[in-house]
Amino acid sequence: MSARFSLTGISDIALGKDLRDDTEIEHSRKGMSVLNSVSFFLAGVSVLFLIAFQINESVSLTWFFLSIALAFLLIPILARQGFEKTSKMMLIAYIDIGILVLSAVFGDEALIQAFFIPAMGLSILLFDNNHVYLRNIGISLSVISFVILDYIIFERVAIDATGYSWIRWSVLTCSFVTTWIIFNTFSEYREDAEYQTLELLEKEQELNRELSYNQQKMEEYIAQLEVTSEELEKSTKAKSEFLATMSHEIRTPMNAILGMTHLLKQDDPRPDQLEPINILDFSGKTLLSLIDDVLDFSKIEAGKIEFESIEFELDKLIDVIAESFSTTAENKGIELKVVIGDEIPNNLIGDPARLTQILNNLISNALKFTEEGEVLLAVKSIDNMEDRIELLFEVTDTGIGIEEHRIESIFESFTQASQDTKRLFGGTGLGLTISKQLVELQGGSLNVESSKGEGSSFFVELVFGKGIGKEKAKVDSNKIDTAEALKGFRILLAEDNLVNQKVMQRFLQRWEVVLTIVEDGEKAVEEMKRNNHDLILMDLQMPNMDGFDATAHIRKLDDPYKRNVPIIALTAAALKEVREKVYATGMNDYVTKPFNPAEMEQKLVNIAAMRP
Repeated sequence: MSARFSLTGISDIALGKDLRDDTEIEHSRKGMSVLNSVSFFLAGVSVLFLIAFQINESVSLTWFFLSIALAFLLIPILARQGFEKTSKMMLIAYIDIGILVLSAVFGDEALIQAFFIPAMGLSILLFDNNHVYLRNIGISLSVISFVILDYIIFERVAIDATGYSWIRWSVLTCSFVTTWIIFNTFSEYREDAEYQTLELLEKEQELNRELSYNQQKMEEYIAQLEVTSEELEKSTKAKSEFLATMSHEIRTPMNAILGMTHLLKQDDPRPDQLEPINILDFSGKTLLSLIDDVLDFSKIEAGKIEFESIEFELDKLIDVIAESFSTTAENKGIELKVVIGDEIPNNLIGDPARLTQILNNLISNALKFTEEGEVLLAVKSIDNMEDRIELLFEVTDTGIGIEEHRIESIFESFTQASQDTKRLFGGTGLGLTISKQLVELQGGSLNVESSKGEGSSFFVELVFGKGIGKEKAKVDSNKIDTAEALKGFRILLAEDNLVNQKVMQRFLQRWEVVLTIVEDGEKAVEEMKRNNHDLILMDLQMPNMDGFDATAHIRKLDDPYKRNVPIIALTAAALKEVREKVYATGMNDYVTKPFNPAEMEQKLVNIAAMRP
């Protein structure tokens, strides 16, 4: 038991603190809130009686109410020390004693003995079905106290008044039985709800174990890829096809997991459901991040990585990154700061997706290994030329730091600073490896400065072109009511996976669209020939006819409206060659599975806003 027992614990309880060690805190806190509420309420009532009897000196009971008030205040503190069962029994005993004393003072005419009924109900509330014997002891104490009060203290039961006695005991028996049934029913409902919550948590834990097992199997597979790296050149084509299949097969079920989790979070879950849903969402996104790291690592090793050169806005990119980590930083009590130099142009030309991936990896590591202090992302100009600019991205943290002799090894594949780090923080050790290679493949550099226990600083140097800052005419979906914009919008969904059909159907129903679902590309073409639709969501890999062939057939229809209908590709293959083929086939846009609901919503609203 804890050695911190003291009267100062009252303030800790008022602040919601627990005085016990972590190992002493039980998972189940049934009856604790009832114990605290009743104890403090009765302490206040005792003080009022103390004042009343102090004023009226006809009966000297101030000593009793002073002692019982202190007892009621000390009971919650004793419970916080780990003596929960003892505290609950003491509370019931003190209540019974108080009723006895007050009944003896005021006589049976005041009917104070009726409070034994809620005292019995309190025993049921304080003890769950795992402690039935304690519950029965508490009820028995109240019954015995009533018998003592009625037959010994009052001594007014007339044995010959049979009718009066029968009526009196019948009423009391009904009261006891009714109270017993009500409180037992309430207790059973409460325990059933808690049991269902435990079942949900157990299912979530099982899912986490499965995710961990999948991660282990994935790491084992990567190890096998390293062993066969000498044959990589001969198997480039086969490996590229494998990556596309792997991406599709893994991302397809992940689309269902993350999509349904998003819907559950929006369905106003109960507080006891919210934590398991958040854990499921976090685990799913963690697994997706692991999959992306594995795919990127494999593409780099196979020489299949490619970079874009497009214009983007630096401030928006940094804002999105900072916003995505704000909740993590807030939960850990860490300040996340961003500083961008005034001399840096906002419109740059480069690969924003890869820059985001690099900075995400660095900031994620900084937050992971920092328990207090801050994480700073600073963007500075190194060399400002006429049409280009060399930038320095510095990510600094106040975390655990890295030992000097291990600094170089952290950029090696599947390597972390130490085995303790891997056990404490997890991860595959691919993030920094991928980041360094992505930076160097773009002609930049990634370096680190760190000392054990004093934090780390990572420095990324990259060259970008200067953009011209053209104004892009696009619909601001934030200013449009989604339900109003999409109401009655006719959408044809071509998707062979039944689970993904359900996920997409749940999302689109919220926006009141008119949805038609077909299972393959051939049926999508036939549906377009029969009916008009405002938009097609086209899966790429389907039986009978895939999304590419279906799009080619639709683009050749005689009806100009049907021939030019907007088509958005739904692809689980996050590869550049797939995206290029999407546009080459005649599709208007694409969404990668697992899709981002906000991104999907914006694309649909933009297209709906342009319809006649």
